[in-house]
Amino acid sequence: MKGIRALFSRKLRLAGVLGLVLATPLLVVTTGQRPASASNVVNVTIHVPASVQTNPCFPTDVVNLSGDIHIVITSTDDGNGGLHINKSLNSQLSGVSITTGTKYVNSENQQYDWYARPPFPAVQSQTYDFLLVSQNNTPNYVLHMTMHETVDANGVPTATVDNFSMDCAG
Repeated sequence: MKGIRALFSRKLRLAGVLGLVLATPLLVVTTGQRPASASNVVNVTIHVPASVQTNPCFPTDVVNLSGDIHIVITSTDDGNGGLHINKSLNSQLSGVSITTGTKYVNSENQQYDWYARPPFPAVQSQTYDFLLVSQNNTPNYVLHMTMHETVDANGVPTATVDNFSMDCAG
């Protein structure tokens, strides 16, 4: 139980430093313990501090983002060596353009499930998209974050966040 809690606590710290991570090309999270057979739940609200990001719709503009990300992760060992993982993410982000004063908001719920089964390694990739909606006639934009999760041959989970990008959504 402690091993899976440690893994997901570390994953949650990744989300908590979302603004800092955008400038980091590769982050790896790992735990050295096999998960316990009981269901484990991590329920955390992360306060994202101000993070200045270049607006992909207007490269000379920057937006100061901040807000909360609420994450619930449930993992359950199926008793046959497999691991069920359910991730639920609720984001409430907002920002203001430093140069134009345009306001952007994000309010989304995302859910994702996967099953890691033997033989290991098992690999799963997921891209999370955060739509930032303009509060006037300027285009919206999307922040993308890709996370790769691997359960190795010993049943030890590892998470790697290695790709962040933004696109103009029109």
